[in-house]
Amino acid sequence: IKQLGKTKEMDVCGITDKQPSLELLAFPAYLLGINQDRLKEKLTSRQMDSKWGGKSESIHVTLNVEQACYTRDALAKALHARVFDFLVDSINKAMEKDHEEYNIGVLDIYGFEIFQKNGFEQFCINFVNEKLQQIFIELTLKAEQEEYVQEGIRWTPIEYFNNKIVCDLIENKVNPPGIMSILDDVC
Repeated sequence: IKQLGKTKEMDVCGITDKQPSLELLAFPAYLLGINQDRLKEKLTSRQMDSKWGGKSESIHVTLNVEQACYTRDALAKALHARVFDFLVDSINKAMEKDHEEYNIGVLDIYGFEIFQKNGFEQFCINFVNEKLQQIFIELTLKAEQEEYVQEGIRWTPIEYFNNKIVCDLIENKVNPPGIMSILDDVC
């Protein structure tokens, strides 16, 4: 995914017949297990099939720069989503018991969507919500309670779940690396 992103500064999103830009596709093509000419073709053109009076015809249409960039970005997004789905499925299978006793879940504090299967985009949305929840906890609950203690104010402590461990699971850089760091390394 990162390799495909390196094509941003080049002509036609880095995908031309020039040797340097073709070399940019060599490593992503290798990682995907496909021929780099085939990858170039798929990123810079599309096939349109039409039927006219019982006859079928296929036409190759060359994409303009904007369309090629959109195609590249869509491919990168799809690859990232598949790596994420694979990672979650692998973790869930490793944790699987005879009955549904454990699962991996990230709270969606707004509760707008409840899906049987969430994709990478929903994961990112849920992570941002978790981060907002953590900021709220730190700035409001934790800070206020610490201030009450320092000032000697009598009050009833409020029990709350500090979701820092959830955020760390996702965003830690090292020791142990978080999900985003692992995805970044893999992709």
